[in-house]
Amino acid sequence: MSISHRTNRLKLVGTPAVEQLQNGRYQLTVNCTTMNSREDWYSSNKARIFPDFGSLESAEMSIDGLAPRTGEAYTDMRLVSVESSTQRDQYIVTLVYQTLGATFVQVKDDTIDLELNGLRRVTRTSIAQAGTDIPDDDKDVGVDYIDHQIDAETAVRCFLASYKVDDTDSYREFERTYIQAGTLSVSTKNLSEGVKQVTTVFLVTEGTTVGPVTSRSTNNFQGLKTITVTTMQDKNGNPLGTAGTTPVHSFDTFSNFSYPGLFTATNENNGRIANVAIELTKAPAQSKVKSTVYVFFTTTSTISSSDYKYDSASGLWGPNDWGSVVIDAAGLNSGLQFNTSKALRGYRTSGSTFSSFVNATFGSSAFFNFQGSQKLSDFNSIAYSATINPGPSDPVGSKWVLDVKITSAFDDVDGTTYYKKTIIVTDTIPAQVSSVGGPYN
Repeated sequence: MSISHRTNRLKLVGTPAVEQLQNGRYQLTVNCTTMNSREDWYSSNKARIFPDFGSLESAEMSIDGLAPRTGEAYTDMRLVSVESSTQRDQYIVTLVYQTLGATFVQVKDDTIDLELNGLRRVTRTSIAQAGTDIPDDDKDVGVDYIDHQIDAETAVRCFLASYKVDDTDSYREFERTYIQAGTLSVSTKNLSEGVKQVTTVFLVTEGTTVGPVTSRSTNNFQGLKTITVTTMQDKNGNPLGTAGTTPVHSFDTFSNFSYPGLFTATNENNGRIANVAIELTKAPAQSKVKSTVYVFFTTTSTISSSDYKYDSASGLWGPNDWGSVVIDAAGLNSGLQFNTSKALRGYRTSGSTFSSFVNATFGSSAFFNFQGSQKLSDFNSIAYSATINPGPSDPVGSKWVLDVKITSAFDDVDGTTYYKKTIIVTDTIPAQVSSVGGPYN
């Protein structure tokens, strides 16, 4: 005895095929013959053999309807495909049903692959009966997210990048693509003097960066917001200009240096005759000295006193006072005086101020000579002195700062100005040598 399906006009051919799908869903394929194969395919008769898409497997058809037998019908089994064909002398109608409920169910487990820089991309496809509303928390791109986990790993937060909906009369299929928030790319551009510009592109949320931020912009990648952040770092990846006390770069160079000349003030006194003279023993000399240039970045625009002592330097080499000598002499009996002063630009001395006197002897006057020329004579005595300003200290054997320079470098996005500071520090100043081209041979 033949068994009908949904209507007395459709008789089963063999046994329906059942396929178990993912996540508790099923697909049922039913083959039937019609009562009048010669005319049932007519347009006017198609309602006898073709149920509506999306109708339940258990629903009676409107023409000669037939209820399912006990235990026959699957839950939420809805028609997704129906077609007819001729097989030998039989007119066959094939009906395909799938489980399609009022809530979305994934058609399979997630599809996972890796995007740029190893970020995870998750594709999730769900299906439900036609007209099912898409959940509000599954369609706000860039806002909605899932915490995705593979096996026992720590869950990874992925944000909705895009979604699409495939609507038919039978079902609504809903595909979502999620992408892990994180760093899309990092690019580095080496600038001059130990500085590098680092540009980081973040997906969805801005992550941690190192160094002052000089620019920040937003765009999108596959529907998600991207944030591009540019920072300034030193060559080792440290923040640029945090304190301004650690150099970001240093290099050797040769700098111009002025050795001061040397003078002496001599005093020859035999008790009756004094000979005072100023002798230039060594002329000033320009030379090249080996130095180190230190480069800093700081938010401070002023030069501090500690800059002059950087790298154990004795101070800033820039003499503003040179050696000089003032000579005074006076005759006790004659009342005559001699005064002169000599400013010796570019010279220094290690000598110090001195004073003395000479006395006349019986029949012979006391004499005071300067630079080999007699300046005073007296029948009693002559008092004289040389007041010496030694000029700058001897630079040899010490390190000196030659220059401190501060210039504006860049502004960050908050308007803070960063400055580049350079300090030039000599090596220990070598002694002057003769008969060679300089201190480095």
